[in-house]
Amino acid sequence: MTQTTPTADEIDFQAAQWLLRHDDGLAAHELAALRQWLQADARHQQAWDALVRTDALLAGLPAQRVAAFSQPARPAPAPASLLRRLTGLRLAASSLPRGALAGGCLLLCGLLAWPLAGHLQRPGFQHDYSTARGQFATQILPDGSRIELDSGSAVDVALYRDRRSVRLLRGQAMFHVHADAARPFQVLAGTATATVLGTHFSVRHVGADTQVSVAQGSVRVEGDSGAPAAVLQAGDTVTVTPQGMKALARVSAQAVGNWRTGRLDFEDATLAEALAEFERYGDSGLVLDDPALADLRLNGSFDALQPAQFAAALPLALPVRLRRDGGKLHIVAR
Repeated sequence: MTQTTPTADEIDFQAAQWLLRHDDGLAAHELAALRQWLQADARHQQAWDALVRTDALLAGLPAQRVAAFSQPARPAPAPASLLRRLTGLRLAASSLPRGALAGGCLLLCGLLAWPLAGHLQRPGFQHDYSTARGQFATQILPDGSRIELDSGSAVDVALYRDRRSVRLLRGQAMFHVHADAARPFQVLAGTATATVLGTHFSVRHVGADTQVSVAQGSVRVEGDSGAPAAVLQAGDTVTVTPQGMKALARVSAQAVGNWRTGRLDFEDATLAEALAEFERYGDSGLVLDDPALADLRLNGSFDALQPAQFAAALPLALPVRLRRDGGKLHIVAR
């Protein structure tokens, strides 16, 4: 059987497919396959080099130019070789104004039938991380940032060329952000968005509310209500609810993210809130029998994995007593 020699356009299209896969990340065996493809024919290497250079030109364009690529392109005349068009674009790049270069790039998109806007705007890295009840985890991202996940927490991470985005789906996390002025770091949780360049801060998203606390640096926090954004410095904390943003409060910057050491810090918390927090780390074995006791207020720092010690301290601070029944500690009025 006679093997058909691929046309220049077919080789260019293969190169585009390899570039897309390369940007998504290739396993060792895939890298070996790419090298084999490049070495199989000198035209493969030429097409690859031309496409890589064009991709670099596109990456340097302003965001509004790149966004224009998502608009439908006019049908491009055929059948001239895409590689010749790439070469012409490369030679003309130094003499054409940027607007003309963008127009040439738009023509390139039509010829390739390749969604360049999606290529440039989709994340170069994306991953979900989560912890089970009673589990803790630390994740180091490719940009050098670090995320510490609390018990029963989940995040969705997406790193783009121009920004870094993390969605906190539930629970809480401590973020140690590697500074990169060209790529702001955003954390989205509930109705809140926290934006930083480089800092250490904690975000808690349990129920409908989101709390942001800053240990170092500064963080801009916005809500969905349209109210002005708040800029938090070290030691500041703010809670964002579906109804809006509450007033800033002060906390100890050193105490931000204390849950990482297994401590639960309560300041003017209700008994019901404290019990719910212990339940996030495991079965506490504590039962609140009298709903009237739920709003009793308490302060203190306790071991997250020792709810019995917390219960033993309750009668010393609140008008309650403990009653053991069926393997559970029941909290009742004194």
